[in-house]
Order: sequence, then C-alpha cells, then structure tokens
Amino acid sequence: MKKLLSYVSKINNHLLECSTIDDALNLCIRDIGLEHNMDRCYVLKHKNNSDLLGLDYAYAYEWCNNGITSYIHHFDVSKSLINAFLSIDTILSRDKLRFGMGKDIDNKLLKNIFEIRGVKSYFFAPIFSDNIFWGWIGLEDCTNERIWEEDEVSVLQTIIKSLGIRLSQTATVSKLERTIEKFNFFMSSSNQAMWEFDIETEKTNFSLNWFGILGYTPEEIHEIPNFWAKVFSAADHEKILSDFKDFVSGKLERFEGNVRIIHKNGNSISARYSGLLKLNKNGIPKKVIGTYMDISELVEKEKQLMLSEAKYRFIAENTTDLICQHSKDGNLVYVSSLSNDVIGYDFEELIHKCPWDFIHKRDLGNIKKYYHSIVKNQQIETITFRFKKNDGTYIWLETATKVMLDSEKNIIGFQTSSRDISKRIKADKEMKAAFLKERMFNELKSNFVSIASHQFRTPLTVIYSNAELLELKINHQEKELPNDCKVIISRIKNEVERMTELMNNILVFGKQEAKKIEKIIQPIDLNEFIETLTKTYFNKDSGSKIRVTKIGEKKIFFSDESLLVHILTNVINNAFKYSVGKPDPELIISYLKNNIEIQVVDYGLGIPKKDIPNLFTSFFRASNTNSIIGSGLGLVIVKQFTEFLNGKVELKSKENFGTTIKLTFPYEHQ
Repeated sequence: MKKLLSYVSKINNHLLECSTIDDALNLCIRDIGLEHNMDRCYVLKHKNNSDLLGLDYAYAYEWCNNGITSYIHHFDVSKSLINAFLSIDTILSRDKLRFGMGKDIDNKLLKNIFEIRGVKSYFFAPIFSDNIFWGWIGLEDCTNERIWEEDEVSVLQTIIKSLGIRLSQTATVSKLERTIEKFNFFMSSSNQAMWEFDIETEKTNFSLNWFGILGYTPEEIHEIPNFWAKVFSAADHEKILSDFKDFVSGKLERFEGNVRIIHKNGNSISARYSGLLKLNKNGIPKKVIGTYMDISELVEKEKQLMLSEAKYRFIAENTTDLICQHSKDGNLVYVSSLSNDVIGYDFEELIHKCPWDFIHKRDLGNIKKYYHSIVKNQQIETITFRFKKNDGTYIWLETATKVMLDSEKNIIGFQTSSRDISKRIKADKEMKAAFLKERMFNELKSNFVSIASHQFRTPLTVIYSNAELLELKINHQEKELPNDCKVIISRIKNEVERMTELMNNILVFGKQEAKKIEKIIQPIDLNEFIETLTKTYFNKDSGSKIRVTKIGEKKIFFSDESLLVHILTNVINNAFKYSVGKPDPELIISYLKNNIEIQVVDYGLGIPKKDIPNLFTSFFRASNTNSIIGSGLGLVIVKQFTEFLNGKVELKSKENFGTTIKLTFPYEHQ
C-alpha cells in the first residue's frame, strides 16, 4: 500500500507542482513507464485539442526506455499510428479501456504498426477533462507478452483521472486568459490529498496532504469523533454518504463532485472529490481509492470568468469562425465544417479550390498585397474583404492569417480564421451616416443660435438706449411725471438686461456644446487676477462690494484666463444678484498643498433644498428666484468650464441664510 500511495503521490505531485501541463505530462508518462516496466509511454491529443489541422489526433508526448526507438518526431509513422487509432475512437471516447497483446489486435493497420514498433503488449486508456474526451494515453511493452493485472489497471485509472483534473484546471485558466485578454489569471498550485477506503475493514488511509487542505493531521482526523460530520455541512455529508453507498453498490457509475469543507481555522474551502472502485477477482467491491483537491482559487477564478464572460456572451453566442488551411500557393487543403453556415458551401466543395476565385474583384488588389505582406513579414495579419457565397450574394469577411513553417523556417502553407462581419460593416456605415447627420445638425443648431443671438443684440441695444434716453428726458422735465412712467422704464431696462444675459450665456453654452472652445493654458497670478476682475466688473465707486480674503502663501498656477473670467463673473454676479439688501458677499482664496481653492459666499436668498439637485441643469432656476433676472445657464457654464479646466465645483446652500460655491483647481494643468 505504501508503495502504491508513494507512486500515486509522486504522479500527483508532478501534476500539482509543475508550472506547465507539458512538464507535468512528460514527467508523468516517464514515471508511469518506469513504474509499470514499460518500454514506451505516450499521450495523443484529440483533434479538438490539437494544432494540426486535417488530423483527428496529434502525437503530443512520448517517453521511451533505454534502447527503444522514439517515434514522436517521425511524422509519417506517428501519422499512421494516429490514423490507426481512429478505428478504436468510439471505444475510448465512451470511457472504455483497451489492452492486451500485440499479436491479438484485430485492427490490421494497428497490428502492422505494432510489428514495426516491436510491440508485444499494449494498454490504451482515455483521458477526460471536465467529462469531455481530451485524448489517450498509450503504454507499449516491447519485451514481454504480459497479462494486465487488475491492480495495475485500477492504479492507472486513478492516475489518468488525476491527469484529467489537471487538464481541466489548465483549460479553465487558459479560457480565462483568452476571454478578458487582460484579466491575466492562472492557477499556480493546488492542494490535493489522497484517501483509500477498505470496504471490508471500513478503515481509511490518508496521504499527508490533508494537513495542507484542512489544517488537520491524519492522526487528528482519526482521533476526532464524527470528524467528517463536523467538517461537512449536514446536507453535503448526507449526500456524500448516499453517493458513496450507491457507487460501491453499482447504482452510481461515478463517485465525484464538489463540496465545501470547514478548515481547522474556521474558514470554508471549496474542494473537488473523486473515487475509483477496485474489485476483487470475484467482481466484489474491495476498495475505493480517491482524491480531494482544494479548488478554492479555481472556484473564485471561475466566478470572475463568469462575470467577464457575461460582457461578451452575446458576441460569443452569435459569432462563428471559419478555419481553413492553405497550401503554399494558396489553394484550400482543409476547411472546417462550419463553412456551410458561414459562406454557404460544404467543405468538400472547397477543397483544392483557390479562394481568390470567390473574392470580389474590387478587393483582389488588396488581397494580393496582403498575401505578399504575409509572405514577407511572416506575422499574423488581418484583412476585410467581400466573399461570394453559394447563392451569389456577397458577405464581408474578416480574416486573420498565420504562416505555417517547417523545421527549417520555410513556408509550407497558411492557416486562416474568418468570420462574417457583414452586420458590423453595415452598422459602421449607418453609424458614420448618423454621425455625419448629427454633426451637420449640431453645426446648423450652433449657427442658428449664433445668428439669432447676434440678430437680437441690435434691437435690444436700441430698446435699452431709447429707454435710457426716455429716462433722461423725464429726469429733466420741470413738471413731475407720474411714477408709473419710471416703473415702466425700469421694467424695460431690466427685461433688456435679462434678455442680453440670456443671449450671452446661450452663445457661450452653444460654443461649449459644439466643442468649439479651446484652452489657452498660461501661468496666472491669482491675487492680481482677482483684484483686476473685481474692480472691472463689481467693485465700483458706489454700491455693494465683494470682500476678498487670501489664505496661505501665494503660488502661481496654470489655467485659461478667459475661461476663469466666465466662471468667476457668473458665480460673483449670482452672489450680488441674490443677496440684495444683505451683507456684502465674500471671496476667499486658499492656497492649499496640491490645489487652489476659491470660495464665493453670499448671505442672501439661499436655495430651497428640493431645488439643489437640479441647479446644474440647463435653464433650471430655483423656485424662489422668479422675480430676479436670470437665464438658468450660469451655473451650467460654471460647471462645464470648471471641469474643462480639470477642476470641480461644490455647492452648499440653505434657504434664507445664503449660498457657498467652492471651486477647486490643480496648480499644474494636464
């Protein structure tokens, strides 16, 4: 038993510790061959796992004992062996074994190959990965005509199941790496523990790896009463016992599954278990040999894979690729069975045909340049072109081509992968047309706003000027006129100012929407800039003035001066507009470590709480400002320009107490 466990443990260690499946399989077939005193041990991959188009199997791994000829690099011999295996494909793909003596083989081609290879005894066994037929493992004895013992077969089945589990892990990680392309996950290691249950004595032996999985030593597992009932949930424990009994009695073909196990430290881990039934000479169950493998990392990666695949599921479910192999002169020598779905031809119709005969004449020039580029550069390249289907219509194909080289780096052919992108081409054309239409509409809208705004300016100026002239004449009249006249003139001026502000803001807003505003970044002395701004626009000789406070050591920062004027004049103008009769507003400049902060504080109307979320929406005005001139665009422009300058805006307000607007900008503009 110890020798058996040591041998199986050694194989499992290869599968766990080797970083690549190639290294693991090469070490495994070597040790399998040595342990069973074989002369040749090899692995063949099924066509779905092979890079060799046109062959159902690929001779992938081989170990040979001293003095035994290796055939893995003999293409003609290995190809003949592969073709011979086709006749027993059905047997192995159903998870059945095939073993015996070479002289008794009923396959003439295989028997002939065995004679060439000097095979006296053989053993073939399928390898399954995630219940999918992955390939075969073959053992050949060129020295003895042996009868395969039940123990040997049982052990080999256990090992081959472990190979399948490792292949499953590798395939899952590869699938993860292919789908997100950048997500970059793989399984570096996995703990696996082996157990053997003697049905007659009802005793179980455990390998040392149990400590790595559960944190318990084998001694603790034996000593703790009802150990398995404690580390499994009640439902899992009951199911495992039930499945085990059914497996031993023959009601269940396989004993395997996933389960949650409680680690000694209290954490829950995911594990995969499997078992192999060993019968005595009378066909009565004798032992069950199995493994538990910690797959916590794998489960977590599968969850991430599922999340990632959800983003691409629609594309994956609606896209099919056509795989072809071409001779050196371009003729088709292999076409995948999807050809009918993609281009409307059965693959038999295309063999030995030149694909150029099906390409639209307008695309032939590009195809020829593409071909010469591939031959010259010998790198994978992609091209799109129109391909004539069987019904005479054309579809757009996107094709990636890889050069096939022999051992001396000479071109022997090409491999292509094509997909139908007609819908994408059509969508691109429609999108370009829609984009062009939208751009024309935006330009038309921008031009209309600009022309309309400018056309309004002249009559507004005339109205305002005449209102001022009328007011001047009234003021010089010796006879006092009714106050109604002054009120009317004041209304006219207020509405003209309101209309002028609206036109100005619409022009600025329109330029921003049309992306016609450019940044001119230059160093700015903010203290000097604010002083000039307030004197020019706000702090006149009479009336309210804004109080300016500076905090911290002055620093030069880089920004666009004209855009800052738009931002600050809108904010300060609002502060004055909505705080008439209240204390003067304040402007506070704070030179912080990484940013410059500008706060404008007023003590006026404030903003109702329900209106605050909508303040940065175009043409929205607070519900308590209906009697005050405004366009509803000022804060929108402030937010857009501030973010355009890599800054951010924060607003705090309380109705009847005032409003604070804080602008934050970086010193260096990127």
